[in-house]
Order: sequence, then C-alpha cells, then structure tokens
Amino acid sequence: MTNDPIAPDLEVTRVLAASPQQIWSAWADSDAITYWWGPDGFTSTVRELDLRDGGRFDVVMHGPDGSRYENVYLFEDVEVDKRVAYLHQGSKEHGLAPSRSTMIIEEEDADAPRTRVTLRSFYASEADRKRHLEDFQAAAGASQLLERLERVAIQG
Repeated sequence: MTNDPIAPDLEVTRVLAASPQQIWSAWADSDAITYWWGPDGFTSTVRELDLRDGGRFDVVMHGPDGSRYENVYLFEDVEVDKRVAYLHQGSKEHGLAPSRSTMIIEEEDADAPRTRVTLRSFYASEADRKRHLEDFQAAAGASQLLERLERVAIQG
C-alpha cells in the first residue's frame, strides 16, 4: 500500500447501541455475518471464517440485482473485542488492487451498551481510491454496513 497509514482514504465512525462483546460476537459468527456484511440490500455467504492473526475470511456478497462479489481477506491484526485489521486480496474481475482496512471497537459507556466503531480503509493508488469511493460508493456502503452490524449485534 502506498498511502500514509495515518491518513486513511476512507474513515467512517458510528456509535452503536451495543457492547464491544456483542459487536465481536457478530464478527465471530459466520451466520451473523450473512446479515450485516455489505451495504443495504446485500446478503453474504461465508465460505471460510478464521478470525485470528493470519486467518482467512472468504465471503461472497450477493447484490440486490443478483450480482455476486467474491472477496477474500487475510486477517493481519485481531484483538478480541477491540480490533480487526485485514487485507482485501483485491479483484481482477472488478479492477481492484489489494487494500487494507481496520475496524476499531472502543467502548463508549460501560453502564449502557454504547460502542464507537471506526472503519478505516487504505487503497493502493489514487485510481483505486476513486474506483472504491466513486464507482462502488464505499463510504455509503461502509456506513450502511455499520448500521447493519448494530442491528445484528443487538439481536444477538
């Protein structure tokens, strides 16, 4: 990745009405991921989920129009209830280079379940950044993903 890791290409933050443990449970459950991974209207099929440093996440996102988006991620830094950092392997089919993302999970209020979740993504080039942000509407998709994560985390 060529970008400065201090300045992400995409950063979306949302305070969720769920505990860090509830959010983590939604990450660790491949059945739960089906309902929150991706933007509104999408579902996902998890083919592999090994949520640990060096683990692999292989998922197919199904768009509302029937499109399939195969994605493979390698987990680089996993800290239970706190952080998931992963490397997206890219997509030749959709013209995307590998990219890095981190989801940071920070408890806001221990008395009432409130957790700040920040999703940061770093793209390989300006062209790839444009492809993600403009062509694939990654910022809106990330916001919707966090909203969906909240719903699933609360439902348990």
